Amino acid sequence: MRLGAVLKLIRVEHGVMLSVAVLAGALTVGFPDPLRVFLACLAAFLLEAALFTGNDIMNIEEDRLNRPDRPLVRGDLSLRQAWFLVVFCSSVGLAISAYLGAGPLMLAVLALLLGFLYNAYVKRLAFFGNIVVSLLTASAFLYGSLSMFVLTDKALVFAVIALTANISREVIKGIRDLPGDIKAGICTLPCEIGERSSAVVAAIFTALAIALSIAAIPLFTPVYTALILVTDLLFAYSAAIVVWKPCVETAEKARKLTLAGMLTAILALLASQLHTL
Repeated sequence: MRLGAVLKLIRVEHGVMLSVAVLAGALTVGFPDPLRVFLACLAAFLLEAALFTGNDIMNIEEDRLNRPDRPLVRGDLSLRQAWFLVVFCSSVGLAISAYLGAGPLMLAVLALLLGFLYNAYVKRLAFFGNIVVSLLTASAFLYGSLSMFVLTDKALVFAVIALTANISREVIKGIRDLPGDIKAGICTLPCEIGERSSAVVAAIFTALAIALSIAAIPLFTPVYTALILVTDLLFAYSAAIVVWKPCVETAEKARKLTLAGMLTAILALLASQLHTL
């Protein structure tokens, strides 16, 4: 296997960001066990890699239209190699989760089931698919906290913020992928209600996420406030430009901005918790 193709297939940047979210969730319990933190981050990274690889396997025809640069479409990796990665990453991720305890294991099993259901079928259920992906993203904070034997209020609050923000982002991605999805016979939310109405839905969830992030300020340190305001500005601007011009090009720009926003949001929680140690 070519390492570059593997890293692109598993979307390594998303895996790293998810691991940082797990770290942030773990830090909400105070000063956690470094070994357990490392194992939790590694398990989350592997489970994410398995789900992204499975997504590319099960959606290869859609990717031929929407993402011709993907490794499986280009032939950089074979389907057999991709399936090996799915089995390996899932198995090791679940094994580590079992070591961490019943809570992390149950959450890991649920995440894999939901993820593979999404890849195989739920993606075609419009808005419900957006919710499933967003739940998986939000669960990283819960996984980090549960890996330290307790579910904290801070991890739960941040998971809800991440859920609402990511729903907005998923709807925006649906606008970006609309032409290819229609050709592939997939009817997502923009297909069902139109691009402009979908942009309004994304804006509503963005506003909700911003309101929740501001309401949570008293729970965290001033460094959270500074970083979360950057996040809120990125998401607000992204929602505004998509509502103003709901098209593929604008949605792709907004997608990149919201990815940066998600990173600053995770850093806001992480920095706040580090500041309290």
